[in-house]
Amino acid sequence: MSEDKVSEFFEIQNELSPLFARHLENMVSAEGITAHQAMTLKMLKDRDQMCKMSDIAAMQFLTPAGATGIVDRLIHLGFVERKFDENDRRVILLALTTAGEKKLSVVDKKLREVMERFLERVSERDREASLRMIRKLKEFLKEELNALKKK
Repeated sequence: MSEDKVSEFFEIQNELSPLFARHLENMVSAEGITAHQAMTLKMLKDRDQMCKMSDIAAMQFLTPAGATGIVDRLIHLGFVERKFDENDRRVILLALTTAGEKKLSVVDKKLREVMERFLERVSERDREASLRMIRKLKEFLKEELNALKKK
């Protein structure tokens, strides 16, 4: 593969990430939350609605203090609650509230609408090719991470 194609790939990715982040921030701010707060709600839902603060921090590449600030605000808004682990009461778990589930549902709907508007502009052939490429990239990165763990 040519150096130009590799460079173009990284340039586009480096431009895409902040564009997506800004768009996400604009969408969720209308809902009274930040992008990190929306991602936290999504993580809680994806992890059966319960996880530890350290999990939130690690998944979002945040410090524990940064994650605590995000979660404290979500608790204040009524979207998340703290619960004690049934097996070890020293462990505090985070869980979505009903209000948090509803807020996440609204945010997810907005994200889906944006993606649908985008995908309407793309041919079926390009959509399928893009999905194949993204799946392959995901699998490749998983393999690379697994290989690093084995070293």
